[in-house]
Order: sequence, then structure tokens, then C-alpha cells
Amino acid sequence: MRNLKLTVEYLGTNYYGWQVLPDKPTVAGEIIKALRTILKEEVKLVGASRTDAGVHARGQVANFKTEKEIPKERLIRGLNGLLPPDIKVTKIEEVPLDFDSRRNAKGKEYLYRIFNRSIPSPFEYRRSWFFPFPLNTEKMAEASSFLIGVHDFTSFSKKDRSKEVNPIREVNEIKIEKIGNTIEIRVWGRSFLRHMVRVMVATLVKVGEGKLKPEDVKEILEGRNRERAPFLAPADGLYLEKVFYEDYPY
Repeated sequence: MRNLKLTVEYLGTNYYGWQVLPDKPTVAGEIIKALRTILKEEVKLVGASRTDAGVHARGQVANFKTEKEIPKERLIRGLNGLLPPDIKVTKIEEVPLDFDSRRNAKGKEYLYRIFNRSIPSPFEYRRSWFFPFPLNTEKMAEASSFLIGVHDFTSFSKKDRSKEVNPIREVNEIKIEKIGNTIEIRVWGRSFLRHMVRVMVATLVKVGEGKLKPEDVKEILEGRNRERAPFLAPADGLYLEKVFYEDYPY
């Protein structure tokens, strides 16, 4: 038995997220279909992060087990030949049998990109959040400081009445940088609630456009009520940049 770890890049625009869904195109579904074609066996693919519909990734990680002895170099060529052009496997590694891409993750880095000028760019279409109004990144950075640390992030998560989810999460760092017409917001943490990064970004944008004060973010966080932050940034701007295992910097 072998355990193979995949590093995957994808544009999520055409998919209903990572996780396999019946009768809907998903990233994991496309990879599993390609693996079945090559290996001629059923495959259970475990992903490090269940990215939502429309969310992209530059460093998604997944693993699966197989009895087949196909060389890694041949497997990666075969996979990328079968996968659609918006999904590619960039690396395959042999890992211990007890490695689990989700449970063994030490931390994750997410990037959110905002294209901030009065006229949209065709090159940024579905690759970022087009926001045509001025944003004060200094105020956004000040507000982001209230989100760093261990908190109850109920106000910044998707409501899910079907199951109980622990809302306590730790955000290790948030960096906000303006590069030309693009604002990049990078977030590091051990794990995140569903929609958490997108709600955080949308709330910081409200601060940047002057509709909230930086200290309002602290009150929203402490309110532990999703209705206090009824904002959600578009999926187009969110990227899973990297999943850390042994080298997480925080």
C-alpha cells in the first residue's frame, strides 16, 4: 500500500467547490475521475481544505492510498493530461501511510485579492473582487488587529444549523498590502470556519470605505452573532495559498 500526497492548483470559477457533490462539477470530483481512469480502481481522496464554490487554490493538498506501483512521474503526467486546464497537479510525493492531509495540517495561508480602481480589468475578471471605490488600507490594517488571536468567530462564520461547530479559532497574522491597483489581504491560521475569511475581508472593506470604524470590528467579534456582520466578500478573490505541515511559521 502506498500513500501519495498531491499539491494542486486550480481556478475554482467553474466548480462547486472542492468536495465531491452528486451531479455537480467539483475539483476533487475531477481529480478522482482522472485517478480512476489511470489506476483502474476506486479512490478515496482526502483534501486539506474544503474550499467553497468559486474559490481558487495555489497550494491545495490532498492524499490518497493505492496498491498500484505506477511511478510518480508517470502518474503526474497522466493526471495533468486528463485534468481540465483549470486544474493541475504540481507535485506528487510518497508519504507515510498514517499521513492525512487534513488532520496533519499545522496551519494554512489564505490570500484575498481586491482589484481597486474605478474601471474593472478583463484580466482580473473572476480572479479578484472588483471594488471601484477608494479604500483606506491603514484603517483596514488597524481593524484587522482585533481579529488576531484566539476568539469566538461566530460573527464571522456561515450559519450551519445542521451540526454543531466549535466557533473558537486562532488567527495568527493578517497582512494588508496595496500593490498597484490590487489590495492583497493575507491571513494565517490553524483552521477556519466556513466563510470566515470572506466575512472578515468584507468587514475590513466596510472599514476601508468608512462605513465602519476600526473599533467596530472588536464589538462585532465580541457580539458572537452572525447578524452583526452581514457581509460576505465574493468567492472570486479568495485563494488557498499554502497548507503547512512541518514548516508553519507561527
